[in-house]
Amino acid sequence: MGRKPRVEFEGAVYHVIKRGNNRAFIFQSREDKEDFLKCLEAANDEAAFNLLGYVIMDNHYHLIIEIKEKPLQKIMQKVNNAYSKSYNKRHQRMDHVFGGRYKALLVNDDRYLLTLLRYIHTNPGRAGIQKSMAAYSWSSDCFYRQNIKKLVHIDKILDMFSKNRMVAINEYQRFMECEDPTLNHKDFFETGLVIGEEDKQNDCHEGGSSNKEILDEILKRVVANDETFHLIKAGSRQRFLRDDKISYVKAALEQGYTFNEIGTNIAISATAANRMVIHSSQNFMEGSF
Repeated sequence: MGRKPRVEFEGAVYHVIKRGNNRAFIFQSREDKEDFLKCLEAANDEAAFNLLGYVIMDNHYHLIIEIKEKPLQKIMQKVNNAYSKSYNKRHQRMDHVFGGRYKALLVNDDRYLLTLLRYIHTNPGRAGIQKSMAAYSWSSDCFYRQNIKKLVHIDKILDMFSKNRMVAINEYQRFMECEDPTLNHKDFFETGLVIGEEDKQNDCHEGGSSNKEILDEILKRVVANDETFHLIKAGSRQRFLRDDKISYVKAALEQGYTFNEIGTNIAISATAANRMVIHSSQNFMEGSF
């Protein structure tokens, strides 16, 4: 049976994974890793895509790429071919550098984008290479922590936390350090075709409805009464409000609002809004078995 065609559209975000041939160590040295970053930068010399995140391990890499007009296949072909040629020349060899086709999973829902970035940034820790995420030199984590606007397009994700950049960076750092059981679920981020709900796949790129409800209307629609509405708007942290808050966040996401916009409307951080939805999804999945 042939492969299913990859869903592609302008603005689509993919988690891309590529391993060395026979899982060989193809990023053996600092020079190898630096060269791969140069290949990424060269492939994007005309701003053909947004690189949202990356990590380079010894025998594979992870990328988070938001495409524009150029197809993902053309982008990855340029990156992988350039690195293969330079790697073989540098190591005086003639052989396949990468093994098989790269894997690309569509990130179908922004609620998973933040967690995916954390998943790839914690890859060295899970592999026992580096305990501190911030200390690992070969991931995009430092770009976010230091507000570096070269190679990595940091604005999309940091703006999910706050439009104030210093606040966003602080929220990003807090989010990266959060314990999240999803981090242990390799299959969740590396298996299948889509990260997120497939039945919303077409909604992401058909423009959606221009008649968005305002956030307060969404909140009033999902809560039981005016008292609950006012408590949530006032930022109350009473436990019995949690389910209503989760319903509000999910409903607002479906209308295209960002975590930053959703959280600001009920006096919580973008990180807290994201965490609510992720944990509710995990609880649902665990209760299904």
